[in-house]
Amino acid sequence: MKAKIVASMLIALAVLFCTSCGSDPNPSMIQTSFNTPTGTGMLRKSDTLWIINLEGSYTDMGRQYGALLKSELGTLFRQMDTALGYDRGIVQQLLGAVKMQMKSRESQLLGGMELESGLSRDKLEFLNGSLFFMYANVGCSAFAAINDQTAAGFTIAGRNFDNPRGAYSSILRGKSIVVIYNPKDQFNGSGGTHRDNSVAMMTQIGWLYGLTNLNSKGVYLEYNNATNSIPIDPATIGPIVATVMDGLHQNLYASLDADSLEDVDALLAGPAAVATMTQVADKHRVWHYERSPYENSKKIAAGQAFGRFSYDNPPNTDIFTNHFFNDNWAHQKFIYTVTNDSGSKTFARLINLQKLARQYSGRITADTMKTIMTKPLQNDGNGGPFIGWDLANPDVTHFTSVTDIANMVMHIYPNVDAMTYVDNFTASWATIDLNREFR
Repeated sequence: MKAKIVASMLIALAVLFCTSCGSDPNPSMIQTSFNTPTGTGMLRKSDTLWIINLEGSYTDMGRQYGALLKSELGTLFRQMDTALGYDRGIVQQLLGAVKMQMKSRESQLLGGMELESGLSRDKLEFLNGSLFFMYANVGCSAFAAINDQTAAGFTIAGRNFDNPRGAYSSILRGKSIVVIYNPKDQFNGSGGTHRDNSVAMMTQIGWLYGLTNLNSKGVYLEYNNATNSIPIDPATIGPIVATVMDGLHQNLYASLDADSLEDVDALLAGPAAVATMTQVADKHRVWHYERSPYENSKKIAAGQAFGRFSYDNPPNTDIFTNHFFNDNWAHQKFIYTVTNDSGSKTFARLINLQKLARQYSGRITADTMKTIMTKPLQNDGNGGPFIGWDLANPDVTHFTSVTDIANMVMHIYPNVDAMTYVDNFTASWATIDLNREFR
């Protein structure tokens, strides 16, 4: 039994590295603030979605985060401690691997959080890492449309973040958050005089990196797990994470440093610590990377999806779920098909999105993308990509984001529980105008 527990935790480590003041329509929104020497942080809540706007040095932004979300961070730590056991030896080993992925900016954020949150640095590191430990399945769906596929001719991008139901999903209820970083520091940007970009990240409380990112230069990044194409090998993951960053950390730093898709292309051309699919876009272009620990990235442009397992993306669209389209990867093992689908219906969701793309061809707006991304998946695989709480599926959709890059607006639907899952999604969407959030 002990061996099984250790094996499960090793797999959890592996999956750790594969898995983000303004306008808001909610008149009951409550806002609080916290001042630091280099800037002021502000927190508000729209229905069940948290929105925190941070400004200043990385240490000060961490202080603002820790102070404004002190109660929520403490509660979340206690829940994760109960679920995982903070002081268990195997957990501490996993956190050692997390530390290998950190760079100075993340370390400064955590150091600032420690000053105000009431949690020690190691407990914050546990919280930051533990949110991945229960990620066992592979969900998530991505769809971006550009040019003549959209009503205005500019990119509209949608994504669903799916994760296991059960104890994990119960802990994450009410924890969806948009984090807006407005750094005043200069690190690794281009040209030598580059102030780090402001970045909005759709994520969960306690994570310092995002699942959907949009920066102040109009560069968009989205992240999907792809370990059902190249599964984790626990025997090799340790040496890999010692030398190669995981996709989420790479996306964080790309968002802070990249001023264009060309900058992103240079930053994401190499391997990622675990099989990953990363979509990048600006207001005119979109593509995604298939990424492996063993080879450099492979880039797939809009309308292209070559290989035996790609099926057919319409022109000027980039649609994918959780399996690689290319079929010539080293170490590629699991290939799902329509007749042999994954537990989270990887292929069914892909085909549903491709059908919906054709249905709305030429007239996609933010509102129609909301309709597409929240069309419920059915038990027989038909319908849309949205995995509801009532479905017989190992995953559930935790949030949906729709991003209008040209107008710098993010629309977020946090799917808290079955009671908020309704036919009329417009009542539950929050709209964040980043023109007013970036400082």
